[in-house]
Parts: sequence; C-alpha cells; structure tokens
Amino acid sequence: MTTRREIADQLMTACHEAGTTHIFGMPGGGSNLDVAGAAIARGLEFVLVHTETAGAIMASVMGELTGAPSMCIATRGPGAASAVNGVAMALVDRQPMLLVTDCVADNERGRVSHQRIDQQALFAPISLASIVLNGSDPEAARAAVALTGGFPPGPVHIDLDPSAPGTPVPAFVLPTATPIEPVLQLIATARRPVIIAGTGIAVSVPEVRDRLAVMINEIGREHHVPVLCTYKARGVVPDDAPWNAGWVTGSTIEAAVLHDADLVIGIGFDPVEYLPTAWPYRAPVAIIGSWPLDDGSYTRSTYLGDRVEAEAIGDLEAMVCSAAGAITSEWVEGDGQNYRQAALARLLAATSPDPQAGLTPQQVVISASATAPRGTIATVDAGAHMLVTMPLWNVDEPEQILISSSYATMGFALPAAIAASLARPATPVVCFTGDGGLGIVLNELETVARLGLPIIVVVFNDAALSLIAVKQHPENHGGSLAVDFTRTDFASVARGCGLKAERIDDVDSYEKALRAAFTNGQPTLLDVRVDRTAYGSIIDTLRG
Repeated sequence: MTTRREIADQLMTACHEAGTTHIFGMPGGGSNLDVAGAAIARGLEFVLVHTETAGAIMASVMGELTGAPSMCIATRGPGAASAVNGVAMALVDRQPMLLVTDCVADNERGRVSHQRIDQQALFAPISLASIVLNGSDPEAARAAVALTGGFPPGPVHIDLDPSAPGTPVPAFVLPTATPIEPVLQLIATARRPVIIAGTGIAVSVPEVRDRLAVMINEIGREHHVPVLCTYKARGVVPDDAPWNAGWVTGSTIEAAVLHDADLVIGIGFDPVEYLPTAWPYRAPVAIIGSWPLDDGSYTRSTYLGDRVEAEAIGDLEAMVCSAAGAITSEWVEGDGQNYRQAALARLLAATSPDPQAGLTPQQVVISASATAPRGTIATVDAGAHMLVTMPLWNVDEPEQILISSSYATMGFALPAAIAASLARPATPVVCFTGDGGLGIVLNELETVARLGLPIIVVVFNDAALSLIAVKQHPENHGGSLAVDFTRTDFASVARGCGLKAERIDDVDSYEKALRAAFTNGQPTLLDVRVDRTAYGSIIDTLRG
C-alpha cells in the first residue's frame, strides 16, 4: 500500500511543476502534516493561518495573481467545513486553488465516527472535482492540479487515503469552440460600439492577461471606443485613458454610455459578476470568451434577455485580434472619459446629512489613493464601503485592486491582502475593510504581524452593517438590532496583535497616518471613524 507521505510527495511534485509557491492552512494531525512536510521539502512556503476560510481565500487570491494553483490544507470535519466559504469563493470568482483535507481512512470507517462527515459530498457542488488520491496512479495528482486551470479555472478538493479506492479525476476538457464570424459581422455594422472587459480577462494567466490589456487599449486608442471594466477587470484599461468609460456592475451608473451604444462587445464577460437585474439596453450584445455564458447554473437569457446575437468561444487573444481588425467607430477621442467623469461627479456629490459624524467614505478612499505610491495594490471587502472604493481607487494596470466581485464574501480583504503581499513582496498593499468584514477574520491580524507584511489595513468603522441598513424597511426588517454593532476599538486590538495602529477621527490625522505608514513599511491598522449616513445617497447614485 502506498503511504500517505508518498501520496503527498506525488501531489506536491505536481504542484511544484505547475508553479505553486505557497501553501496556507491550519493542519490537523493526519495527512495534512504529510502535505506540509512534502511542500516544505520542495521549497514551497507554508503559511500558518487562524481559520480555514481565510486560508482558502489566501490560496484562491494567490492562484489568481500567479496563474498557478495555490493550496489550502485543513483538518477533517470542522476544518473541512470551515474552508467551505473560501472554496465556494474560488469556484464563483474563477480562481485556481486546491483544498487538501484530512479524512477518516476508508479502512477505519467501521470503527471511527469522530469528526467523520462525507467530505466528497460536501465539496462536490462547490468545486470542479472532489476526489480521493490513493497513490496507485501517480498521474492522478497531476491531473487534479491541471484541472484547476480550466476554462473557467476553479477549486479542486482532495482527500489523501491510501486505503480507499481511487476517485477518477475528471478530464481537462476545453470548451467547444464556436466561430467568430457572426461576432465580426455585428462589429462590422456597428458605428458606436462599447466594450465591456470582464472576468475572463482578469483571471487569465498573467502574461495572457497583460497581452489582452494591450490589445484592448490599442482598440481604444485607435478607434476611441469606450471601454467599461467590471470590478474584476479594473486596471485592464488605465483610469486616465481617454477611452476609459468607467465601471460596470449591472446598475444605473453605467447606463448613459450603454444607452448610447449600437453594439455591446463583451470580452471575457461573465454574468457571474453582474447584479441580477434586467438588461435594459436596446443595443445587441456580442460575446467573445474563453468559456460560454451558460455554465449550467445560469443562462445568458437570465441576465441579457434576447440581446445576445452572437457568442464566440475559443482562444481569447486570437479572437480579440480578429475583432480589432473589424472595428470602425464614430466615437471621438475623450468620449469614454467624459462618461466616466460624469459618473464620478455624481458619486462625489453624494453627501452626508451630518458632516460632523466622521470622515465620508469617499474621503477615506481618495486620501489613501492620493497618498499611496503608484502601483499599490488595494484589496476590498464586501460591504457598503466597496461602493466607493472600487471606482475611487486609481489604477493603471491589472491586479491593482482585488475584490470578490462574484461571490462577494465578507472577510475577503484581509486574507487577500496577505496573499497579495506574499505574491508581490515589493509592492505596497492597502486593505480596505469594514468593521463587519474585519470581525470575521480578526485573528489574521496576527498573521500579518508574524509575517512582517507591510500591509496597511484601513477599517471603515461605522459600527454597523451599513449596506444592509440601507436596504432595510424599518417596519419589518428588524431595525437597529439587525445591523448595529458596538463601536469596536480595532486600533487596540491591532496593537495587541503586533501592528502599529491609530484611531482616526479627521482627514488631517488620516492623511498624516497614511504618509507615515507608507514610509515606515510596517504592518499598520488605521481605525477610521466613518459617517455611515452618506451611504443612502451613494447607493441611490450608483444603483438607483
């Protein structure tokens, strides 16, 4: 019988060959220790975390940034269940990662019930595959690792059990290619096309993503075609480019340019990022992607109605090259930026009725973006602060702002910042999080301090689930009991974890603290008192 360590060696050899650099997790006493030992023996870095959810998020973000599957390890039972949220995020946000869990061995199931759950059944719906490696086929580990880089990429769950029958690994299958000619015919007749750059670009391997960004910017430069970027694709077009028309989420803020279009070209467009609202625009839609819009969990008609008149699936670079040769337009230089500036002006005009209640959410982001060195990476949690952070953080390249835009899990930003700082050690990282999101992963502040990562954590401390509060109807949605926290002194907590930290109540103190944090390069938390009353007008402006 193959030993667990031999199976771990097979798996870590496959990961090493695929470019994996980091393993995250909280090991149990079983096969996880074999995996950690095999990883360290091959020169991979093991990062001990406080929760499996955070470890899975770190692995997912590391996979997105490097293009190679990273790994999270967890103990069986409660550890596996704790990792579920991070694995689900990797599936919905299209990120390559592996989760390896301890398990009750097949030859011990007759006597062991402690911590035993059906982990294959648990992870099957939220992964590309949930498998058992028993070591009998050394190629099975390579197949499992390769599967994470599919179209779309995603997570694979693995149990190591030499006593169990091996689970067949699903074959890596490219989506069926479809011809691009119908798309080119639509483009050839359009005079006011608008491009939406989406997830399919953002999660491409870095070198492909960068080449796609160059191609899309050449279209904008030559033909003045306005380009909207989804949250995941922010940075594909520089914010100051004349053809940058802003951002797109499926809300009202992008409506002006899409209403003026006579064709919408979705490049890497994936409805998983989009708010579940009706598509109100009359222009036909042409899709160019690496995988089809219909992934089995939704169909293109769910979001786009009958507006998709052509969809081409295949080599994204080759198809964008073909599309570029077919484009002509009546747009003039600066048209895209005019739409973006009008949207930003509306967002900045969304004010608070109580200017003495703390910094406005816009001030928090604008000051940080103005102070940060060029190229700084921002990670953004789910919550009301996301509504201003995503458009107001200035970017000029991909991967300069990271968010879980498709799964939108709270507790994302701090683990993502840890992964980003490890993946890009020479690049400053700012973590924007709310008090609710930080509370979910609070102990990972110790991870930041232990690793000495120069992350600046900016907490929008408004003592509430502010986005949910905006959505409440007071007569039947629970009132303050459902959304209000006690205002926590996160600065004191952070100092207890080993970070430098300050409580912030005004703009001048905030900007001074930001300058000091970027200068000293030490792990820092800024606990910013934020006025939540502005969020009502902000969400009205963005979403109607």
